[in-house]
Amino acid sequence: MAFDYPGKNRAYEAALQRTKECLSNGDVENGTLYLDKAITLSAELAANAAIPEFQARFKKENAQLLKIKGMLGKGENPFRKKATVSNGDGAKGGDGKAQKPEEGENVSGFFSTEIPTTTLADVAGLEEVKEQIRINVLLPLKDPEVFYNYKKDAGARIIMYGPPGCGKSFVAEAIAGELKCHYAVITSDQILDKYVGVASKRIKAVFDEAEKYDNVLLFFDEIDALCASRDSDDSAHTKDILTTFLTCMSGFKPKDKSLKVIIGATNRPWAIDSALVRGQRLDTAIYVRLPDRKAREFFVKKEWEKFANIYEGSDLTMDYAIDALDGFSGADIKTILDQAKTKTLTRVLQDNLPKGQYYKVSKADFDSALAAHHNPVTAEMLLRYEAFGKGMTE
Repeated sequence: MAFDYPGKNRAYEAALQRTKECLSNGDVENGTLYLDKAITLSAELAANAAIPEFQARFKKENAQLLKIKGMLGKGENPFRKKATVSNGDGAKGGDGKAQKPEEGENVSGFFSTEIPTTTLADVAGLEEVKEQIRINVLLPLKDPEVFYNYKKDAGARIIMYGPPGCGKSFVAEAIAGELKCHYAVITSDQILDKYVGVASKRIKAVFDEAEKYDNVLLFFDEIDALCASRDSDDSAHTKDILTTFLTCMSGFKPKDKSLKVIIGATNRPWAIDSALVRGQRLDTAIYVRLPDRKAREFFVKKEWEKFANIYEGSDLTMDYAIDALDGFSGADIKTILDQAKTKTLTRVLQDNLPKGQYYKVSKADFDSALAAHHNPVTAEMLLRYEAFGKGMTE
């Protein structure tokens, strides 16, 4: 009986998703069951993949899954990184004074003290965004002493907005790399909780932890979930979270020529409370747009180079793919290209080609994957992003 690659691959993806969901919610017992299933399926897919690149991919993923299983065996859950909310005093030494974390230590679940090595040169396209960052963020902050001469704080407060999947978190990491500062990524699911008061304590824990570092960048992903507009959600719980965030942000200022940066990222800037972007709060707006042609060319060229043997000589050209992918985010582009390969592989398996023989990814495969993919970014959303940007500059 022929190996059911499409069915096995669907089962594998489902097992991966359930593993992540269970472990993220602290359900280690069921998470381990799904993890074991994903390990078995990835091994089968690696052994039966007709294309060498797919064999390598599943072998790599199998090794990563085995590593996660080993961590769970030691009582470590890599998907569970909630902040430890204490009495707010932070780590204390024998003398009762706050201690700076050791290199590589992850104290609250938000921080790793390793400084990112990513820079703006690693960001594909987005030249307008990178130029805006250089002028408004990097140049002033790389020489903070100039600011202190004029009694100004060397800090940056940025609201980064735009369609989902366009690399906002990667841009923030690149800023941290350029500034050579410590970096924390905080998502809404790490903060929010069904119990009143817990989210506010976690927000305070983040800022308390950040004070341990001289130069630091805090990146709040999905900030609209933390600081929703009070016009749309008037609950006391929402107001408490927003008030705590604004209070902590107001007190988060550089001292003794240190560097403090806050970036809030959102796909829904119109949903955040106006107080967040007023005055000297998140007052620098950066619109991370859909990939331009240069960025799309980067993604497609990288794909062609990685899988040269299944693209070279095909009727699908790079230029055709680059133009056809206009209007899609970077994440969507990667998904469409992956689905095109899956359609080609399905044909290989259905035709029962001898091992070592395979079809090229055809234009028909690509067009089919493109037509089947739902683009979450609408024309209305793009107009709302433009309107938000104009409102920030007026």
